[in-house]
Amino acid sequence: MSQEQAQVLTRGVNCAVVQLVGRTFPGIHLQGDTFAGIWTQLADAARTLREDPGNGEALDDLDYAIEELKGFLGCYEATLSERGIRRPY
Repeated sequence: MSQEQAQVLTRGVNCAVVQLVGRTFPGIHLQGDTFAGIWTQLADAARTLREDPGNGEALDDLDYAIEELKGFLGCYEATLSERGIRRPY
C-alpha cells in the first residue's frame, strides 16, 4: 500500500472534492456505500427497462440516481468555481 497526500477542498455529507498531488483537476470522492447504492439503482433500473420499457418505477429510480449525481456534480462545480479552478469539461 502506498501513502499519498491529497488536499480535501470540501466535504459534503456523502462526498468530498479532493485534489490528489500531481493531478491537474480535483476528483469527487464518494463513500463506498453511496457509490454502491447509486450503481445498484442504475443497474436495477436498466435491467427492468430492458424487460418493461415503460416501467414508471424504474424511470423514477433513474431520475433519483440522476438527481443524486447532479448534487455531487454541483458540489464539485461550486468548489472549483470558489477556488478559481477551471472545469475539466
